Amino acid sequence: MPIYRYQILTKDGSKKNGSVLADDYKCAYKSLHGKHYQPIYLERVYFPSLGVNIEDMLMFFMHISFQLKCKVGINDAIESFIDFYGNKTLSASLLNVVNALKNGESIGHAFERCKNIFNNVTVGLLKSTEKTGKTSEVILSILNFLKLQTEWKNSVKRMVAYPIFMAIVALLVLILSLWILGPQVAELVQNFGHGEVPLLTKLTLDWLPLASEIIFFLSISALLIALVLSLNENGRRILSNFLLKLPKIGTLILKISLWQFCKILHIALAAKLDFIEALDLAIESIRWKSIKTELQDVRERIIEGYKIAESFSRTKFMPQSLLMALYVGEEGNDLISSFEHASETQYKEIRFEIESLGQFLSIGLTLFTGFILIFILCSLFYPIYSYVEVAGA
Repeated sequence: MPIYRYQILTKDGSKKNGSVLADDYKCAYKSLHGKHYQPIYLERVYFPSLGVNIEDMLMFFMHISFQLKCKVGINDAIESFIDFYGNKTLSASLLNVVNALKNGESIGHAFERCKNIFNNVTVGLLKSTEKTGKTSEVILSILNFLKLQTEWKNSVKRMVAYPIFMAIVALLVLILSLWILGPQVAELVQNFGHGEVPLLTKLTLDWLPLASEIIFFLSISALLIALVLSLNENGRRILSNFLLKLPKIGTLILKISLWQFCKILHIALAAKLDFIEALDLAIESIRWKSIKTELQDVRERIIEGYKIAESFSRTKFMPQSLLMALYVGEEGNDLISSFEHASETQYKEIRFEIESLGQFLSIGLTLFTGFILIFILCSLFYPIYSYVEVAGA
C-alpha cells in the first residue's frame, strides 16, 4: 500500500506533519479529513523497493532509542523515522505499527502485526514492556544485541574477503595460463622440440584442463545438492549436521548459537519475563535444528523439576565454563548476571574463533596461490625458456 506524507491543520490551529497508508490520493485525503483535520500538504512518497536487513533494523532501533531518551513519544519517534528513512518495506510496516498504537494497542501487540519484519524474539521482548513499562530499557537491549550481531557479521565478512580474493587470483592465473599460455607451449614443443616433452608440462597440458572441469562439475553439484537439501526439513537437518561437524566452521556456528541464546535469555530475564518465557524466546532465536532440539529437551527437563544447571549439563555441546556460571547463578539466585557473563564469554570466544579461522584461511590460500604460481613456472614457463634458449643457440 502506498505511503502519503502530509501536513495538516489541527482543530486548535497548529500544524502537524506525518505519514499515512492509503490506496490512493483520494483515500488518503478522506482518511485525514474524516478525523477533522485540514490537509495543507499531501503527497505520495516514492521509496526504492528494498528488503529489510539487519542494518535497517539497527538504524530503526538506534533512532527509537535516541528519541525515547530525549523524552519523545513512541508514536512520534516511529513517525519521524518513517519521514527520514527511505526503505519502503520497513516504512509501510511501521505505519501499521503506528496505526495500531494510535488505536490503543500495546507496543508488543502493535509490532506483532508486522511479523514479516519483526521476528518472534523481538516481538516477545517488546511484549515484556507490558509488565514493566520499561520500554526504553528493552529497546536499548535489543539495539545492543543487534550491534553485537552486526559486529561479528562484519568480522566474518572481513575474514573471508582476503582468502576469497586470493582464491580468485589463483584460479584466474591458472585458467589464463592453461587457455592462453598452454596452447602456445604446445605449439612451441611441436615446432622446436626435438626431444621428449617434460613430464610435468605433458601432465599440465593433457590432464589439468580435464581435472579443472571435474572440480568445477563437483563444485556445482555440491551447491545444487545443498540447495535441494535446504528445501525440506529432513534435508536441512542433514545439511546442518554436516556443517556442525566441520572442524572450524562447526565450532564457530555452535559458539554463535550459544551466544545468541544466552544474550536473548539475559535480555528477557532483565525485562522481568519468567524463566520459561525467556527460555522460549531464546530457543526461538536458534536456527540450527539439532541445537534447537537439545535446548527444547532442556526446557522439558526444567518443567519436570530438574535444576537449570543440571538440565543444561545433559546437552552435548554446553561448555563447562557456561555450566559453572549457570550453577553459580542458580545457587545465588542471580541468573541474569550468569547469562550476561555467559554471553560475554561466548562473544569473546566468537571473536577469537573468527580471527583464528581468518588467519588459517589466509595462510592456507596464500600457500595455495604460491603453489599455483610455482607450478605454472615449472610446467609452462621453464619449457618455453629452454626451447627459446636452444633456438637461440
